[in-house]
Amino acid sequence: MKRSMLTSIVAGGVAVMAAVPALGATSGSGATFPQLVYRDWCQQLGCSYTGKGSSGGIRDFIAGTVDFAGTDAIMTGDQASSLASQRGGVKALYFPTLLGAISIPTNTPSRLRLDGPVLGQIFSGVITKWSDARIKKLNPGKSLSGDITVCVRADGSGTSNGFSLYLEKVSKDFKSRVGNASQSPNWTAPKLVKAPGNPGVAQCVKDNAGSIGYVDLGDATNAGLASKVAAIGKYQKMTRVVKRGGKRVKRTVTKEVFILPSPKTISAAAQLKRVDLTNPYGVQRSLVASPAVGAYPITITTFILAYSDYSSAGKSGSLGDVRKVLNYAYGAGQSSVSKYGFAPLPAPFLNAGKAQLSKISK
Repeated sequence: MKRSMLTSIVAGGVAVMAAVPALGATSGSGATFPQLVYRDWCQQLGCSYTGKGSSGGIRDFIAGTVDFAGTDAIMTGDQASSLASQRGGVKALYFPTLLGAISIPTNTPSRLRLDGPVLGQIFSGVITKWSDARIKKLNPGKSLSGDITVCVRADGSGTSNGFSLYLEKVSKDFKSRVGNASQSPNWTAPKLVKAPGNPGVAQCVKDNAGSIGYVDLGDATNAGLASKVAAIGKYQKMTRVVKRGGKRVKRTVTKEVFILPSPKTISAAAQLKRVDLTNPYGVQRSLVASPAVGAYPITITTFILAYSDYSSAGKSGSLGDVRKVLNYAYGAGQSSVSKYGFAPLPAPFLNAGKAQLSKISK
């Protein structure tokens, strides 16, 4: 058995407060992943934000019933075509706003260690019992039994998209049985419970003994699951000093380390020299399963969608307020994200987002 190590900060240190959306003329809807932060921002700015899932926000954005949308997923080709046909030929511009962890809470007696291949096998139905030898190998000495209940999203979701993007990269079983990343994956676990939004998935895990789910760290903490968020394994190269022939020499070894989500380990995944917002899918894909030392493996960014031309989209009166939202997101708003379990954007993300603002037309 490979030796392993546990690194990072306990997730329970995250402070999470309940938030009520403010009322205002400028409105947004979409991803529940960042809604704790967006509602906080809207309380300061006088806008409103409704969390209904990334797919729901994209639908509202296409229909023109909101001024901006929140999404962790990149619009599909069909969604982009619908936007252009319904809103005067406009395109969606992507603005990253924060970095976050897709945490994996379990309703088991204690915190577990899990890794990508095992998660892929659980969510694809290859592993169905907690007593499976592959889980026990990662958790020696822990008493685990019973069927695994898998809690997933009922709605089209950017969190589902980000989690399945990670599993697509690290699990052959997931890719062959479930498929590629999707806003609505065709989960194949036999004991499946679907719930709306990240808060719904967190509540599903809380209510069902022997369950597992995927949810942003803030909502996991709100549900009282911080101590049950799994440490996720990844292989890292490490340098050790060993004795050889009477001399001390450096030796590079590869070990599986287990990392908890926290603002620090989220930030470690985002050490990109350049952020190309003409390829938002590439940005998102670069974050999951990051090889960076100390990086939490299931890290994503989330985006605000704005129209490329607010006049053509029939929303010219909203442009000024949307700019205020985005300017706040790239300024004072970054100081509030950590208390909800997220990490602020590093300079390359901020610079790319600010440059993107010049592409919005009246």
